[in-house]
Amino acid sequence: MKLKVAFMGTPEFAIPALELIYKSFDLVGCFTQPSRPAGRGQKISHSPIKNFCTKNNIPIYTPENFTKKEEINSLKNLNCDVLVVAAYGIILPKEILEICKFGALNIHASLLPRWRGAAPIQRAILAGDEKTGITIMKMNEKLDAGNIILQKEIEIKKESTAQEIHDQLSIIGGELIINVLKEIENIGKINSKKQSEAKVTYAKKIKSEETKINWNNSGEEILRQIKALGGWFLINNQRIKIFDAGVEKVNDTSPGLIIDKNFSISCGNNEIIKPKILQKSGSIKMDINTFLKGFRFKIKQKVE
Repeated sequence: MKLKVAFMGTPEFAIPALELIYKSFDLVGCFTQPSRPAGRGQKISHSPIKNFCTKNNIPIYTPENFTKKEEINSLKNLNCDVLVVAAYGIILPKEILEICKFGALNIHASLLPRWRGAAPIQRAILAGDEKTGITIMKMNEKLDAGNIILQKEIEIKKESTAQEIHDQLSIIGGELIINVLKEIENIGKINSKKQSEAKVTYAKKIKSEETKINWNNSGEEILRQIKALGGWFLINNQRIKIFDAGVEKVNDTSPGLIIDKNFSISCGNNEIIKPKILQKSGSIKMDINTFLKGFRFKIKQKVE
């Protein structure tokens, strides 16, 4: 008999896992966040999970928060063996976690117990971590504190962006959860180990003020900020966002100045940031050469 699996997820990160579960097991139903207005036109936007389920005729449920009896019963009535959760974005009550025979398994984008919480990829890059990974864990009521079932690590290269790591971990998460589900199917149990509470760190949600570049910081700090968040600054009362850049050493110069015709900007530690991919407010991302063709500035001009 194939394992009966229910799935909870919302963003693109969850899609590779959902696709593999759909192909390999009896996917009895999916749960995702309710569709909401988004963008300038405030059109109703469906989650990637809902779009996948609609396309493949998979039963889809969109509870607000599992406080109503009918929302809880929507999972109970599926009679599933195991619940898989990937970036769902809703806190699950104990009753939900205990409905399925093998409980609820979570795909988390860090090497737990490091970086429990909402922004593990971004926090790992900002902290200068040299590695991160995926953890499959058995969920409990505490935030990302359940027993570890399986992990796989990857290197965080200096040139790696949060989006690149996100995409990499998304695929690995799908592969690992399939391995775990196959083991459950074969031996009828889950082997796991407790997390070390002494090694816990928390990945707090990113605040908007964290994305503004402080030009007094070193080039390496700013580069990590750019790779993790997409750092921004102001010039000519216009907001410019940097998505990729290089760092170079220079002779002594004041931070926050455009120092050459290539739009290099001085920062702390006698370094400069050399933007590669930028975006003007209300425009699209563009490489530095395209940006320079349509943007006026002066050498030694101050940026904020």
